[in-house]
Amino acid sequence: MNFFIKTFGCQMNVNDSEKIRQLLEDKGLESSASEATADIIIVNSCAVREKPQEKIFSYIGQFPPAKKIIVAGCVAQVEKEALFRKKVKIDCVVGTHQFYRIGEIIDEVAAGSRAKTAAAFSRQWQELVPAAQARSSRVTGYISIMEGCDNFCSYCIVPFSRGREKYRPMDAILREAEFLAEQGFKEIVLLGQNVNHWHEAKGGRAFPHLLRRLARAVPVPWIRFITSYPGYHDRELIRAMAENRNIARHIHFPAQSGSTRILKKMCRTYSRSQYLQIVRAFRAAMPDMKFSSDFIVGFPGENDRDFNLTLSLLEQVEYESIFSFVYSPRPGTQAAAYARELAPAAAKQRLYALQELQARIQLKNNRGLLGQIVEVLVTEKHPKKTGEMIGRSESYRVVNFPSAAPVGAFARVKITAAGPHSLRGEEIPNRAYA
Repeated sequence: MNFFIKTFGCQMNVNDSEKIRQLLEDKGLESSASEATADIIIVNSCAVREKPQEKIFSYIGQFPPAKKIIVAGCVAQVEKEALFRKKVKIDCVVGTHQFYRIGEIIDEVAAGSRAKTAAAFSRQWQELVPAAQARSSRVTGYISIMEGCDNFCSYCIVPFSRGREKYRPMDAILREAEFLAEQGFKEIVLLGQNVNHWHEAKGGRAFPHLLRRLARAVPVPWIRFITSYPGYHDRELIRAMAENRNIARHIHFPAQSGSTRILKKMCRTYSRSQYLQIVRAFRAAMPDMKFSSDFIVGFPGENDRDFNLTLSLLEQVEYESIFSFVYSPRPGTQAAAYARELAPAAAKQRLYALQELQARIQLKNNRGLLGQIVEVLVTEKHPKKTGEMIGRSESYRVVNFPSAAPVGAFARVKITAAGPHSLRGEEIPNRAYA
């Protein structure tokens, strides 16, 4: 029997799919290269916004009834039995805390048992570590260090899809990081809905201590972490990053809005001025520090002044990149009951204006790199241009360049052209690739 995993959503979903693949391969099943040849299709789903959720059902609807379909992940956790009332055929629903049971669930599905749901929350950390061959990349290794969220931001479904916060033991995190370094991974990415809120379950050491331990004990060139919640900011984190050069000078720091009034309605626990103070503190300690962020436009009650404050925040911080969306009400959240005063067309216009401004900022900053030499981690061969490679800079800028460098190598690239979303350059020859 073989299986195919389709992943929707964030890096945590990707890491969950890696764990599922590992469990199924340990059981003796084979991973299929395509849906067409798979006996079982596992859809690992995202529920953060409405449109991605709709895409999941459209994807499932293309398969004939003979295919066994398992919906896993966040949509499975939130929708549970309601999924079986959709106009698509589903054999099983597996929530975010039940991945460790996927082997026995597959057995039941293969045996033809009736549709069932496995979506109970658990307060226990399930220690699942994918082998190197089960990972989506041989360059970047994802490590889950915590899961869930206690914040209950008014727009966010994560507490309902991932549960309350639970934290992985430090020793287990260190073991996985050391394993990835031994396997030749060039960067590790620590994952958590509030990654900077990680701490030992019984108190004591917090996230900056973990970062220091990793930076000093694990020989990888770059250590990253996502996603950091500004309300949990600790100045000790800045010191830990400044002390260790193998912690990438880039942080994903979701603002969501530039208006303190809207942040309060979102139940975010920081103001615009506090957010900017943190940004300034990072840059005072590390002048080369870069930021990316998330933004929601059209949140209930957002007026022109609120939106203009968001635009001005982009101009002040000059993010390397952003993820931006029109507000999407999610079931069960506090904001789902708020009156939506802004017409959908007007919300889309605000989104376009935000994205156009960000594109101009990125183009300006990218042009500032013309003629400079940038260290680039080679991540893949260019899918359309023979002899070219695609890499990323430390701040996650995409760089295209002709090269014979292998995937996973570091290359020095002189930037010769710049667009808003990527750079182009010429490799500076090295005697040997790192």
